[in-house]
Amino acid sequence: MSQDLEIQYYHHGRFRVAGGVLPDAITAYQTFGDPKNPVIVFPTCYGGKLDTNGLLGQSYMVGEDKVTPYSLIVLDPRKYYVVTLALFSNGESSSPSNTPAPYNGPYFPTISYEDNAYYWPVMYPDFVERYIFDRSFSNFSLILVKIHPHLFLEGPKAALSASKDFQNGHYKSTPQHGIRAFGRAYSAWAYSQAWYAKKGYLFDGKYTSLNDFLREDWEGGFLEGWDANDLLTLLNTWQMGDVSLIRDGGYFANCLGAIKARGLIMPCKKDLYFPPEDCQNEMKFLNNAKLVIIDSEWGHMSGGGSNVQDDEFIQAEYYHHGRFKVAGGVLPDAVTAYRTYGDPSNDKVIVFPTCYGAKLALGSQDYLVGEGKVLDPNKYFVVTFALFCNGEPAPYDGPYFPFVSYEDNIRAQHAVLTKHLGVRKAFCVVGFSMGGQQAYHWPVVFPDFVERFVSICSSARTSPHNQCFLEGPKAAMLASKDFADGHYQSTPQHGIRAFGRVYSAWAYGQTWFREYKHLMDGEYPDLNSFIRERWEAGYVNNWDANDMIALLNTWQKGDISIVRDGGDYEKALKSIKAKGLIMPSKTDLYFPPEDSETEVSHLRNAKLHVIPSIWGHVAGGSANPQDVAFITEKIAEFLQAP
Repeated sequence: MSQDLEIQYYHHGRFRVAGGVLPDAITAYQTFGDPKNPVIVFPTCYGGKLDTNGLLGQSYMVGEDKVTPYSLIVLDPRKYYVVTLALFSNGESSSPSNTPAPYNGPYFPTISYEDNAYYWPVMYPDFVERYIFDRSFSNFSLILVKIHPHLFLEGPKAALSASKDFQNGHYKSTPQHGIRAFGRAYSAWAYSQAWYAKKGYLFDGKYTSLNDFLREDWEGGFLEGWDANDLLTLLNTWQMGDVSLIRDGGYFANCLGAIKARGLIMPCKKDLYFPPEDCQNEMKFLNNAKLVIIDSEWGHMSGGGSNVQDDEFIQAEYYHHGRFKVAGGVLPDAVTAYRTYGDPSNDKVIVFPTCYGAKLALGSQDYLVGEGKVLDPNKYFVVTFALFCNGEPAPYDGPYFPFVSYEDNIRAQHAVLTKHLGVRKAFCVVGFSMGGQQAYHWPVVFPDFVERFVSICSSARTSPHNQCFLEGPKAAMLASKDFADGHYQSTPQHGIRAFGRVYSAWAYGQTWFREYKHLMDGEYPDLNSFIRERWEAGYVNNWDANDMIALLNTWQKGDISIVRDGGDYEKALKSIKAKGLIMPSKTDLYFPPEDSETEVSHLRNAKLHVIPSIWGHVAGGSANPQDVAFITEKIAEFLQAP
C-alpha cells in the first residue's frame, strides 16, 4: 500500500484555460492507498488546501495517518485509492501567487471549473461511476451558481478589491486591511443565524468574544494561508460555476438529466450559500441520485470538518435494499444506515444496533465502541446499525410511512451483513433498550447466525406496563395543536416538547430525582431547566415528530414470540440457542429486573447481572460512567468466556 504524504506536482506544460493560457500549468495532488483499489477523487473547496494552512483541509475525511481500526474516516486508503486535488488558484496548484510573469498576480487568467475538471460526470460521463456532492464542498459543485450565492460573493470580493492596500492586485506586501475586511465580510455567511444565536462562535471557550472569533478564525485564517490575488481568482471560478456551459448550451435541466453517474446530494438544512431548496429542485432532473439533508445549525460549514456530529452524519454508510416488504406494507427503496469499525476480515463480528432516541450521527454508540473500550475494533469487527424510523436517512411520506417491526429491522441488518459486508456469522449482538430488544430478536429470526447476545435494560417482549407508559408521550404528541395528524408544515414544537416532558420522568429512578441528580452537578439551576434543555431541546433539535411516533410503535409491538411459536412467549425463549447476557437496571421503570429474571428462567444458556444503579433506565446507556464501567466489565467477561 502506498501513501504519499508529500504534495506532488504534475506539470501539464502549456495549458489553455477560459481566460487565456498558462505557460506551464501545475496541478498539486496527494495519493493515499493502493492504486489497484477503487479510485476516489476528493478535490479541495474554497479556503481548502492539501497542506495544513487552509481554512479547510481534506484530512477530516481521508488519510492513512488518521485511519485506525476504530476510526470513522470514510475515505479509507485501506479500501480505496484516494487522490486529493488542489484547485488552480489555491496557492498550491498554478495560482496568481506562484506563476511567473507575465501571468503573475492580477494578470493571472480566469480559470473555470471545466479547466480544473471539477464537473466530472458532465465532462467525462463514462469515466465516473458515482459522485457525492456535499454543499459545503462548494467548489465540487455540480450546479449552476444561482443569483443569490453569486451576489453574496460580491461582498467579500468588494471589501478586498476596494481596500487601501490591495492596490488593484499590485501590492508589494500582504494587504492586511483588504484580507481582514474580506474575512469579516465572508464570515457571517458561513454559519446559520441559529449558530450565532447560540454563541457557537465561542467554540466552547476557545474564544472569549465574537471579535476574537472573527480576528483569529477568519482574519487570521486567510492572512496566514492565502494570497489576496489567489482569493479573488478562485472566487471568480466559484461565481462562474455552471455545468450547462460545458454542454447543452446553457440548458440546465437537460445537462443534469444527462448525468449517468449515481449521485449522493447532501445539502445542509441551514446553508446560506446553497440552501437545500436548490438541491431539491436539482433532484427533479437527476435520474439516479439520492438527497440526504444534513440537519445542522452549522450552516455551510457543516460539511467541511467543523463539527464532529456533522462529520459523523456525512460519513455514515447507507445500504439500499430496493423494494423492501415490511409488516405494515412496503418501502419503495428501503435504506439502512450503518457504520463499521475494525478489520472486515476479522470473524469476531459484533452487531450493535441503536435504541430509541439514538442516532449514529449523534455518536450514540461511542460509549462502548473504540480503542480500549469493550467493543474494541482492534479485537472485533464492529457494525453499528440505525433502526428504521430513526431519521438516518429520513423516511418517506410522513404519517403514511408503514409500520416497521423489529423483525423487519433484523432482516434488513442481516442483508447488509451478508450481502454487502460478507459476514457469515455474528459472534455477538449487543444492544441497549430498543437495541436490546433487537439483540433478543436476532437469535430468534436467524437462530444459526448468532452465537451470543447481550441485552441491556431491555426485554424479549414489551410488557403491558411498558406499552402503557409509551401511550403517555405518544398521546401528548398526537393531541398537540401543531402536530396536525402528522401533516405539519413546520416543526410541531408544542407536540415534541409535550412528548419530551411526559417521557422524562420515566427515564430515571425516583431516588435519582430525590438526590437532585437532574441538576447535573450545577449544569442546570432547576428541574424545569433540565426538562427544557435536556428533554425538549434534545428531541426538537434532533428528531422529526413522525419519526418519533413510528419508532415508538416498533417498540410498543416488540415480541419475539410473534416471529415464531405463534405467540407462545415461554416457548420462544426456550428455543433460543445463543448464549445470553441479560443486564437490567435495578431501578429501571420501563424494563424492571423482575421481568428479566423471568426471562432468564426460560432461556437455555443465559446469565443475569443487575446493574446496581439509581440512574434508572439510562444506566444502560452512556449517562453514568460508573454504570458504563459495570456494563463494560460484564460484557468483557462474557465475550472472553468459552
